[in-house]
Amino acid sequence: MKIPLIGFLFRKKVKEEPLPPIEVPKVEVTTETATVDNLKAKVDLMVTEMDSMKYQFSALNERLQNIERMVREIWQMAKS
Repeated sequence: MKIPLIGFLFRKKVKEEPLPPIEVPKVEVTTETATVDNLKAKVDLMVTEMDSMKYQFSALNERLQNIERMVREIWQMAKS
């Protein structure tokens, strides 16, 4: 009975060729790319703030409509 470890020790060694080096694309960080990233971040922030303002406007508009409805009801009750 052969032990697998012995076969591992006596097997022929195959010469392995080294893998070619992987070229990593270099990204140069310039002031232009940094400025573009800053502008994108600022625009994204402005869009988020505009969305927030839109929801606030919607809530205020709804409250104003409720107040107008209540004033109409009070006016109708006062006329009767």
